[in-house]
Amino acid sequence: MAEILTNQTDLDRVFKRIENDFGEFRRDQVDFAVKEIGRVRSEVAEMISEYSDSKGKVTRRRLNRLLEDLEDLEDVINEYGEDALNRVINDTSEWTARRLNNDVGLSLSADQFDRINGNVAKYVIDRFGEDGLVLSDRVWGLSQEIRDSLSQVIRSEILKGNSVNTIVTKIRRVYNNETWKIKRLARTESLTAHRAAISYSAEESEVVQWVRFHAGDDRSEACVAVEQRDKYGEGRGIYKPGDSEMFTPHPNCTSHMSYIIDERWL
Repeated sequence: MAEILTNQTDLDRVFKRIENDFGEFRRDQVDFAVKEIGRVRSEVAEMISEYSDSKGKVTRRRLNRLLEDLEDLEDVINEYGEDALNRVINDTSEWTARRLNNDVGLSLSADQFDRINGNVAKYVIDRFGEDGLVLSDRVWGLSQEIRDSLSQVIRSEILKGNSVNTIVTKIRRVYNNETWKIKRLARTESLTAHRAAISYSAEESEVVQWVRFHAGDDRSEACVAVEQRDKYGEGRGIYKPGDSEMFTPHPNCTSHMSYIIDERWL
């Protein structure tokens, strides 16, 4: 057993530091997802170039065939999206479990790490959100929206007689306008994985007795409700490690969690 911090105040301070560091880590994860899904732009540009004539334009006669090929683009975006978000979930779970192990002193074994990461992935991927969808449904919906936006601008620009270079520039703008959707999804999934990893790490540890939920700085109604609830008669905001209501009270949540250690280990 690694050395556990000697008092709850020190432990809470450690969790606050972990949360601050996680904010930077999550931004990197979001940027990664945007970049990975953004690879579709080069594929679209290449596809349009293949349909262009010697003047660098796509004739109306070839427009319908091009749009038919763009239908397959939805599958490509979906593949990039699922791969990117699975990577975000796994990396977040791994980062969180290792920070808890090192900073809090949980002394997790390799088998425990594997169980934590497996449980996190299963929960985040299979969970139903407020929209009634699982992760694959949300990624597929995102793929459809991006594909539709790209198809619309491509069709419009070709009918105007604009060059491939102009169309590619417009594609870049369309994608940039859609990136907020990718960022929102990546932020939500990374945050959910982070909190699930905190919870499942607590379940694997013999020193963690309870998990405390702290409402975020914006004090949203959903967060405050979770913070104020006394579910087990142990005090407000105190939950068992497996209670999933702490994971994602609402999108873009800024709340955080901390451990209450069994007094025998303090």
